[in-house]
This record gives sequence, C-alpha cells and structure tokens, in this order.
Amino acid sequence: MSQSKSTSPIEVHHVDVISRADRHGTARDLFPVWFASNLNVGNAFFGALAVIVGNSFFWAVVVVILGNIAGAAFMSLHSIQGAKLGVPQLIQSRGQFGFIGALLPIALAACLYLGFFSTTAVIGGQFLSAAVPAIDIVWAPILVSAVSLLLALLGYRAIHTAAKWAQWPLAVAVIVVTVASLTHGGFDLSMSGFALGPFLTAFGIIATFLLTYAPYVSDYSRYLPYDTKASDAFWWTFGGSFLGTLWTQLLGVMLAVQFTPGDTAGAIKEMFGEGWIVVTLMLVTAIAIAGNNAMNLYGGMLNLITAISTFKAPKASIALRVGMLIPTFALGLAIAIAATADFNALVGTFLSFLLLGFVPWGIINLVDYYWIRKGNYDVDAFFKPKGRYFADKESWTFAGLNLKALLAYAIGIVASLPFVYNAAYQGFATAWFEGADISWIPGLIVTGAVYLIFTANSRVKS
Repeated sequence: MSQSKSTSPIEVHHVDVISRADRHGTARDLFPVWFASNLNVGNAFFGALAVIVGNSFFWAVVVVILGNIAGAAFMSLHSIQGAKLGVPQLIQSRGQFGFIGALLPIALAACLYLGFFSTTAVIGGQFLSAAVPAIDIVWAPILVSAVSLLLALLGYRAIHTAAKWAQWPLAVAVIVVTVASLTHGGFDLSMSGFALGPFLTAFGIIATFLLTYAPYVSDYSRYLPYDTKASDAFWWTFGGSFLGTLWTQLLGVMLAVQFTPGDTAGAIKEMFGEGWIVVTLMLVTAIAIAGNNAMNLYGGMLNLITAISTFKAPKASIALRVGMLIPTFALGLAIAIAATADFNALVGTFLSFLLLGFVPWGIINLVDYYWIRKGNYDVDAFFKPKGRYFADKESWTFAGLNLKALLAYAIGIVASLPFVYNAAYQGFATAWFEGADISWIPGLIVTGAVYLIFTANSRVKS
C-alpha cells in the first residue's frame, strides 16, 4: 500500500524501502520536525548541564553554541542519507557493518532510545506535576508517556503533523520564559573563569544531545522525493535542530546562573509565582515533551523491527507495530518512575557512554557513505540475509560481519576509554585534562583513520 495514497491514520511502512512512487513532501518539511521537537522549555535542562559541570555564564554560552554547531552538522549529514536511500538509518548500517554486524549499532540504539525515553519522561512528568499538583510525580510521567505512545503508534505523518502545528505554541512558551529570564538579569558577561576541563566536558555533553539523533534522523527524511537535493536536506535539518536546541539550551544556561541549576520548573515558578501563566507554560512544555518523546518510541520500534528482520522478514502490521513499541515504553517508563534524586549525575553518565559508543559508529557511517561509496549502496541487499552484505571478501565481510568496520570500531573504543570521565568510570588520561570527558576526540580521529586505512583500496576503486 502506498504511504502517500493511504487513507489509514496509521503508518503502513516499517523498515522496508520507501519506493520512489511513495515519496512525498519537500526538504523544508524537515525544519518543523527538528525545530519543534527541540523547542520546548524542558530542553533547558541539558543547557543547564554546561553550568552544572563548572563553566561560568560566558563560557557556558560559548560552549553551547559550538557544541550545537558540531552536533547539528553531524546529524544533518546523516539526514541526507534517508532521502537518497529510502530506508531507516540502522538498516543502512548493514552496508558498513554487515548484515549481522549491524546488530552492534542496533544494540547501541536500543540503549539510546530507552535512556532518552526514560530521561524525557521524567522531565515531562516534572512539568506536568508542577502544572497540576494533584497529579503526583509517579502518575505524571505515565500520562506524558501515554501521549507519546499514541503519536508513535500513528507514525511518521502524525509526528510530522504534530511538529508542524506545535512549533507556534512552543515558540510562544519559550519566548515568554526567555523574556522573563532576560528581565530578571544577573548575568556575568566577563570572559574570566575559563577552565579547560569543564569546557571540554560541556562540549561533549552538548554535542552529544544532537549527535544522538544520528541513528534515526534518516527515519524522518526517507519519505522525501529521491531527487531531493543533499544540500536542502542538510540545511533544513541543520536549521531546525540547531535553532531549536540552541535557543532552549541557552535559556537553560541563563536559568542555571539565576536559580537552582537544572530545576527549570522551579525557576519558572520563582519568576512568575503562582497563577495561570505558570500553569499554561508547564502544560505546554509537558505536552511538547510528550511529542518529542514519541520520536524515541518510534525510533525504538523501528530499531527492534530491524533487529528481527536480521533473522526473519517481518510482515508489516499494526500488531507488530504495537508489539515493538511496548518494550521501550514499558521498560523506559519503569526506569523513569524509579529514577533517583541524583538525576543530574545519571543523565551526565548516560550521555558520556552514548558519546563513547556512537561517535565511532557515526564516523564509520559518514566516511563510508561520503568518502568510500559516495552514496552508492545495493539497497535491495540490505534485506537479503545471504546477499553481498553477508559475504564479500573484498570488504572482509564473512558470515554477515564486516571486519573492517567492526575492527575499526573496536580500536576506536579502546583508544577512547582512557579519556572517558563520568560518575561510573574515570579513564586515567582524564587527569591530564582536568577531569574532562574528551573520549569523542580519539573516537572520531582514531576510528576514522583506521577505517580509511582498511578501506584504502576500495576508495581508489570508487
């Protein structure tokens, strides 16, 4: 059934290829998806982390800008792939890691979706409970998550439509809080207080926020027409994600130096007191967070179906869709409800390990797509268990495992471990950088260099 012609309110495609006849929309449709999904006051929490780890106001602003430029650029490069190939991002990873080897990024993505769904449910629950005190902190994330589940069940079009209409009330809410924060004042604009450790740590955290969209950014561009310009897909994705995230995270920096760092809901109450303005802001933010969290459920669903398709081609159905939404929803909600009071440290540790795991995957994907194969993949073979991505001596692919990619990934991880710093693990080399987590640097450079060396002959032939 054609997605573009279907009258069903529920998306009919799962991880299959979107044919050229079923493609629709324009690249500019990507802007509201990424702008609205990041334009909510709740995302201020992640900007506040730049202050929490030890940066002054000025340097926190600088690192939020630079971190978002880096994260949005990498994310947008992945977005181009969806329109070109018409498949979800992690299906396309079979082209680099092998038919079976792609289970590695799939496992990483499962942790990503679960972690971000839980984290976002907690933040959304805090805002809902603050708006309606009668809803306690246990029921609040459940109600927020129920809205996310409904949107994720309806699928691609529902998420796009919700984002398109939500961007306006979300912008109003963020504008109101931004103006109130600016009016409150109390910002130290001096350039003093720079510390390398906190700056590098914050850069990794901020960049990771957008980098973690990379495993599923293509899921929202795969329906675009095949002839969509790569530059259009890049800049509309970059513009939406960068502007929405930058605005809200800078707001988080402002609130963090004015009030209790990381307590956005508490800061809003201090600025506005009690009344309908606060209730409205809290409700709009809670609903926005619910919409944003639908993307984690939707991506988690596609991710699990991708894992299943490694062993048996699943038949697209509503039952399959519901079944693959439930694991991330149920487990993630349980984690959210059981979240401890030390929420800030947990989120920092979670983002640190995501940085460790996804930077090597991302650089392998981008180098292979843009440098080695130049976007030329056998898309049909992505779905053939015994095809070229299962066995190919030239690419060192045996029994579905691409050894070039997997070895480069493993070497990148080993090179990065000494530079990891979080509450659960501290690498020995972090002492040289004032306790900063800079694992992303060797993860990027070492992994990319090793993969280029392994694929030198392939690059010449292309």
